[in-house]
Amino acid sequence: MNGTEYDSLFKVAESRDIAPEKVAQVLISNGRQIYLHFIEEHMGTIEFEGLKKVEKPTTYRIELDKTFPLTPDSRIDLVNALMEGKDECDLKVRIIWEEHEDKNVGFFIIKVHVNLMSNLVIKYEDLRFLPPHLLNTDGGHAVTDGSSPAKFFDDNYFHQLVLRTMKKEGSNWNIVKRNLRRHTLEDEKIKIIGIYNHEGEMRTQIQLFKVDFAEPYKVMESTFKKKLTAYRKHLRELPLPSNNR
Repeated sequence: MNGTEYDSLFKVAESRDIAPEKVAQVLISNGRQIYLHFIEEHMGTIEFEGLKKVEKPTTYRIELDKTFPLTPDSRIDLVNALMEGKDECDLKVRIIWEEHEDKNVGFFIIKVHVNLMSNLVIKYEDLRFLPPHLLNTDGGHAVTDGSSPAKFFDDNYFHQLVLRTMKKEGSNWNIVKRNLRRHTLEDEKIKIIGIYNHEGEMRTQIQLFKVDFAEPYKVMESTFKKKLTAYRKHLRELPLPSNNR
């Protein structure tokens, strides 16, 4: 498994201080995949070949270091298993086996019994859909004053960019907005553009582009201004420069 492409679902949940089932629910609600990564050879049972159900149980050997997405119904089974605190359960994955004119034919549905902690992974790029994990001033763990993660930007890369910018530029929302591009990482780029809303009025939108991400993360200026209130609250004890320009 490419370490830069996938992360353990359980490790991500621990690092964000949220329940594993919450990680799964958030990703599913955002239309993202959840995967099984097989760290060694694994035997499963073929249930469907394309859209045709297999009449007699047939075993299928999954090679080591392979990663496959869960089927939609298994994503639901997974959430239920996590909520019940199960360590293992039966899940189904979709395995593409050849290019075919009829794309509904060229795959297997394989049922496997897996250890959830060992096998569940998510794509690294999907971390942006999860609530950010705020750091306190001494580099410790998340702030624990009961603030809702929904008060912060739900893209972790944009969240971290805002924190970096405020620590250097101050807390004035307009100054932070104008200086975001000064604090991007090497693989990040900020664009501030005008778009039309449903009423035909021009509004400002902030976009964060990241290498290998198909689409930018988008925030309307009005939302950006409102959410910075929560960031000021958590950064109020930092020695921020005064920017009342």
